[in-house]
Amino acid sequence: MDGLFFCFCRSICFNQRHVWLLYYLGDNAIGGLNGASYWEYFFFSVQTLATIGYGNKFPQTLYADVLVTIEAMVGLLGLGVFAAIAFARLSIPRSRIIFSNTAVIADFEGVPTLMIRVANERKNTIIGAEIALSLFMRETSPEGLSIRRIYDLALIRSRHPMLSLTWLIFHPIVKGSPLFGQTEESLLNSDIALVATINGLDETISQTVHANYAYRCTDIRWGHRFKDMFTEDPFTGQSSIDLHRIDDIYPV
Repeated sequence: MDGLFFCFCRSICFNQRHVWLLYYLGDNAIGGLNGASYWEYFFFSVQTLATIGYGNKFPQTLYADVLVTIEAMVGLLGLGVFAAIAFARLSIPRSRIIFSNTAVIADFEGVPTLMIRVANERKNTIIGAEIALSLFMRETSPEGLSIRRIYDLALIRSRHPMLSLTWLIFHPIVKGSPLFGQTEESLLNSDIALVATINGLDETISQTVHANYAYRCTDIRWGHRFKDMFTEDPFTGQSSIDLHRIDDIYPV
């Protein structure tokens, strides 16, 4: 957004530096000037472009009228385009969904399970949040061709009705999973990537928001679990979530 505003301001300054010269070339084209200095023509050009019209400076020849007409039309068109681009840029919904910076593998209900954690940073609710985990793995075909396959990982729960706190995502590593049979050493030496994508309806702006995060093989920690993010106030006994602990893990 800052770059867009800078470009717009630069184009305005470029316009002002050159249009005043055209007014200057006209023979006594502008009336009401206190002199024939650069600043007199420059500020008249500014008044024309911004449609301010204080009245102390005015075109008094056909040549000046044509320049004023062109500059006013270009100025209005430029401001309209800038406003449209700025509105489109600012109106894009942005999610504040955060992901744990590591994925962990540990037993869950007696089954080795891949887990990641997500949380909503905003104090609102994402309705109907849906998440998908995809595994990118390089393999060699029977013909000897090296390709990167994409596997969609089956999740215990892939949809959350109202995401307002945290969400722990589980992928059981059972027979049929592309991670089945992998070990900690084989994961570290493999060329894999885990991509998590999540989307849902933000209740505040009533628009769909989405977020994604990618884990490398070195981001997957074997034999670890996530620490609890809930903390309890010793004085009031109320529980709260500490989002700074979303990445905290411990070995099992």
